[in-house]
Amino acid sequence: MLRISLHASSLAQTSRFNRVAWLDLAYTKLEPVADYKVLLFQAGDGASEPRTLPQYPRWSASLWDLVARGLALALHPDEEHPREELVVLPATRKGCAFTRQLCATIEHYAGPDSQKRDTLGTVTIAQAGRARGNYQARFTEHAGKAVHTPTFRYAPDIFSPAELLLHACAARHSDQAVLPPRPALCVPLPVTREGLRYVPVHRLVEPARTGFQNWLRQYSEPPEPEADAPLGLAPEPLYAKFLHTAI
Repeated sequence: MLRISLHASSLAQTSRFNRVAWLDLAYTKLEPVADYKVLLFQAGDGASEPRTLPQYPRWSASLWDLVARGLALALHPDEEHPREELVVLPATRKGCAFTRQLCATIEHYAGPDSQKRDTLGTVTIAQAGRARGNYQARFTEHAGKAVHTPTFRYAPDIFSPAELLLHACAARHSDQAVLPPRPALCVPLPVTREGLRYVPVHRLVEPARTGFQNWLRQYSEPPEPEADAPLGLAPEPLYAKFLHTAI
């Protein structure tokens, strides 16, 4: 399970006392194209109705892309026509509700009976300049470089930390207040060597590349050297197993 915790603090000062919301993303179908159960809890509002995020290609985009789609479904539920998008906010007339700082973490919980958890990503969102409602965000992730967003606007009458995070996730991918199209499953064209099919590791997008390399090391299956593949070749069946089983 992934838990995204939102705090009204800096990353260094997070605690249960300043947590203002959290989002849980749990598998209901673990396959290369997976289904997730989504549950959002917001202080003052309680828990949302559980929602389903169906048919999402694992290991094919930033975890923050997955988080954004889970937030969109939980914040603006529509049983008949679920939408993975931002809802346009009406313009305010007398100022806006705002915050000067918000942060969030993505943590992976190994299982319901396990105390082990790993931090896979963080974000810090801060007011940009003196204008209330203008923000900038800095995202990190276990696979990939830090990403700084351009200044974006979130100026509602009623402030929602989860909604602000959703807008920041949209700004991470685009300077418009929209989510990008869903990513395609990361399945690069294989190469054939002596009748066997291999996946060139360097052709994998992040986070699949780093995740697959770590998974191969875990099982002592290093990629085979290849002049035209700087990160080596891995047997195609191993990559298929990774997509089906790696968490």
